[in-house]
Amino acid sequence: MATEIEMKLGVPDKATLDNVLSDTELLQYAKDDYVTRRMVSTYYDTPDNMLHQRKWTLRLRDEGGRPVVAFKTANRSDAAGFFTRSEWQCAIDNIEDAIPVLIAQGAPRELKSILKGKGLVSCCSADFERRSVCLYMDEGVRIEMAGDYGVLSGGGKEQPICELELELLYGDAGSLPPLCQQLIAQYGLREEKRSKYERARSLALETE
Repeated sequence: MATEIEMKLGVPDKATLDNVLSDTELLQYAKDDYVTRRMVSTYYDTPDNMLHQRKWTLRLRDEGGRPVVAFKTANRSDAAGFFTRSEWQCAIDNIEDAIPVLIAQGAPRELKSILKGKGLVSCCSADFERRSVCLYMDEGVRIEMAGDYGVLSGGGKEQPICELELELLYGDAGSLPPLCQQLIAQYGLREEKRSKYERARSLALETE
């Protein structure tokens, strides 16, 4: 199990996102070039929305040709803008086959009983290009900075994605808010308090 700690910032447009990602102040902390990959995520739930009711996320993502299934629990952070979730992953290209593997890794055993006799259906998706780089900050803090640009889909509707994700890889989580506030002030960004799944799922639920 890993604990995901990140903050998301909504970006007004692609030009602004490009400016953020080329910010020389930020890139002084990068040791490598950006990695660019297309991400295609399909989210799953039971036909009666049992995972959504628990605020759980089950996703199969094609990460530049590599399949990754991820299961995330509900956000347990009270801090505005923070996403703090338990997460399990496995490199399997079939969502049904991934469930016992995730449970063996430590995902809630309740998942098995919830899915018994119900099965899984795709409920929404996200298709975007991600440009990411690791920032090696002061005091040993490491942050993955990722710019995402694309589209969310659900219930026959679409919504654009243009956002910046800052995920803590190592060090003090308190380093994230000051960096985010600096970017908000400098580039006119905003805190994004909903995950991609939550936004895509809301599109689907509007039509159900």
